[in-house]
Amino acid sequence: MNDYFLVKNLFNYEKVVAPPKNLPTHLKTVYVTDTLENVTLAKELGWNYIKRVTQYEHIVDPIERRRLIAFINSYPLKTVPELENPRYVFICDSNIDSLWLNYEKFVNSCEDKYALFVTSGFFQGDRDNLEIECQHSCGTPRWSYNHKEIRESTDRYKLILEDNKINYNELSIVSAKYIGWNVQHPMFEKLSDILFDEYNQNIQGNIILTYMSGLYSEFIYNYYDNDYSGGKVNKHNFQS
Repeated sequence: MNDYFLVKNLFNYEKVVAPPKNLPTHLKTVYVTDTLENVTLAKELGWNYIKRVTQYEHIVDPIERRRLIAFINSYPLKTVPELENPRYVFICDSNIDSLWLNYEKFVNSCEDKYALFVTSGFFQGDRDNLEIECQHSCGTPRWSYNHKEIRESTDRYKLILEDNKINYNELSIVSAKYIGWNVQHPMFEKLSDILFDEYNQNIQGNIILTYMSGLYSEFIYNYYDNDYSGGKVNKHNFQS
């Protein structure tokens, strides 16, 4: 079985860069994009698999664009069904020059008993809290089109977690930038559906995945790390 590292770059949101310098060597790299120019650049820069998707070129609405990215995050095999004999598919943003130093430890610690792999601990102190993350997101101008939904979803998550006797104040905020799927797990499709359904209501992946990590802890591996040093990312070409 093969393990993959998948990034997505649509609508020229990012500069095309080579696979991260410190990527675990056993991961085969996958670049999802939508232009022939990016396909050529990705090939020249050493990506193993390049998938061009053309059916979304007409999308201009920012929230619909974000939902498309959410679809790829939720359904990597529907996006790239050509992947050969996949087991784990790790998904990241495409603007990463170098991964954080402990990324390989995260990857190597993932086990078959889990369907979804996430990381937390990126935010420290008071920011590492579901309610504070909601407040921060609702104060972000580039997400102004979704502030109401972020607030409503967060309130709903808090009630559901409380009903299940889970203290949401004790959940470390998950980073939607670094996730992975065990596509062989029997819960893979169900969790994919739950994630995408929530993304359609609330674009804030950190909040969704934090909620899911608490409610479905039996199936979601949450790798906590308080040292995310060493990572290097490029600026986006524009604000989404």
